Amino acid sequence: MKAAVIDDLSECRNEIRDCLRQYVFDHLINEQLSIDYFCSGEMFLAAFQKQSYDLIFLDQYMKGLSGIETARSIRQKDEVVSLIFVTTSRHHAIDSYQVRASGYLLKPFQYAEFENTLSMISMKKLKRARFIHMEREKILLREILWCDIDGHYVQIHTSERGVLRYRSAFVEISKKLLDYPQFLTCYKGCIVNLDQVKRIDASAFLLTSDVWISYSKRDRKMIEAYYYDYLFQKAREEDI
Repeated sequence: MKAAVIDDLSECRNEIRDCLRQYVFDHLINEQLSIDYFCSGEMFLAAFQKQSYDLIFLDQYMKGLSGIETARSIRQKDEVVSLIFVTTSRHHAIDSYQVRASGYLLKPFQYAEFENTLSMISMKKLKRARFIHMEREKILLREILWCDIDGHYVQIHTSERGVLRYRSAFVEISKKLLDYPQFLTCYKGCIVNLDQVKRIDASAFLLTSDVWISYSKRDRKMIEAYYYDYLFQKAREEDI
C-alpha cells in the first residue's frame, strides 16, 4: 500500500503514520506499506502523479492551500485515489463529499476511530486496481498469470491480453512485483501470481489458465510453506 500524509504538524503526521502501520499489521497481512509525508498542499501537488497512491490523508487547516483545495486539485488528476480528511472541525464535511472523500477523521482521534474509518474503505477494491508500468503501458496486477524471460525479453503472461513482451532485464520486473505478497519466484527467471493458482503439487503450480508452472525442487519446502501461508493469511483477511 502506498499512502501520502499531508499535514503541517509533524506530530499529526506521526500519529497518522503510527495508526496506519497498526492498521496494516492488524488487517492487511503481508502488505508492504510505504508512506510519503508532506507539510503543505503545495509541496504535495508539486510532486503528485496520477495513480501513485492508494490513500491520501489531508489536514483541512494548513498554511497556504487548505485540504479541500488540495483535494480538488488531486481530483483533477486522479479520480480513483481514496481521500481521508483529518481535521479539528466538521464544518467542511459537506465539502469533503464534493471531492468524493472516503472518510473524515475528527482530531483528536483514537485508533479505534481510525480503524473504523479505514474499514469502511474497500481495501479489496484498492488491491484490484493496482498496476505496474512497463514501457509506459499499464498492466493490472490481477491480470498477470506468470512472468518469465526469453532471451533479452521479459514475458508477462496475462489472463486477457495474451503474452506481453518487453525488452528489459528480469530484475526490473522482479523489483516491480516482488513487493506484493501474491507474487513468488518459482525459479530464476520466473515469477508466478499466487492469486492465479488453482493448486500446487510436488513440482508445479496449476494456474487458473490450466497451465502448469514448475518450481525449484531445491526450494520446494520454502515455496510450499510460502504458498500455504499466503492462502491462510488471505482467508484471514477476508474474514476480518
